[in-house]
Amino acid sequence: TMVTPLTQKYFNFGELENSVMYCLGGVVVIAGFLFVRWLSRHVAERVVLAIGLTICNISCIWCLIFLANPLGGYSWQLTEFIIGVFLQVLGLPFVAVAQVSLFSKITSERTQGFSQGVRRSVGGLATILGPLWAGGLTENMYIMMGAMVALLVLLTVMMAFSYNRLVEPSQEQMESSHICT
Repeated sequence: TMVTPLTQKYFNFGELENSVMYCLGGVVVIAGFLFVRWLSRHVAERVVLAIGLTICNISCIWCLIFLANPLGGYSWQLTEFIIGVFLQVLGLPFVAVAQVSLFSKITSERTQGFSQGVRRSVGGLATILGPLWAGGLTENMYIMMGAMVALLVLLTVMMAFSYNRLVEPSQEQMESSHICT
């Protein structure tokens, strides 16, 4: 959401430059999803989620350090910006795939529909509010990036505390939950 306003503000990018950048970002995302597909066959979803959150945390901290108050010349600022965007786009497939997969495996069958509805509604709300948040704070990058870092750190801490529980329930556990209901 913040990419286009920032490229216009700092680099005077027009439609063509932004289109090229989004095209390259799309290639990175597709490559990331293909890698996640391969990786998911070899490691648990919680590992994929941990990798994605690590990449996203690094990206947001990078952006907070280098993009909130850019220093240096045009080429240095552009390099810092590209690295930050690349890391953010790279981490997205890991988090997107792993959280949906884990969520569907961990929630009980009885509440699956409602739980998925709540998850999708929160995602839709974020899609609406994200551009408003980012667009309104392009002049105060420390608040925008600081809030993103804080939320990602909170999510990472929550994942770390629940890491051992982020596994698909065994057949025995599923049968005992059916007996209790």
